[in-house]
Amino acid sequence: MTKRKFSIEEHREFVVATLAGLKESSNSTKSDIRDIKSLLREQNSRINKNEKSIARIFGMGSVVFGVFSALFTWLFKK
Repeated sequence: MTKRKFSIEEHREFVVATLAGLKESSNSTKSDIRDIKSLLREQNSRINKNEKSIARIFGMGSVVFGVFSALFTWLFKK
């Protein structure tokens, strides 16, 4: 197979076209990453609220359990 020799102008046009494609791909990737980061911030906010609610529920449950266990202990001690 013989390789075709490119002129300097043809090679320059090829390099410019390739770099333009890479730049467009890079810009697209940056835009996608920005979108993903904003979605991740929203998701982390929702998760944080849910974790606080769950901790509150566990806290109330432990207080209720403590009160009932003290009540049963007091009743059976008599």
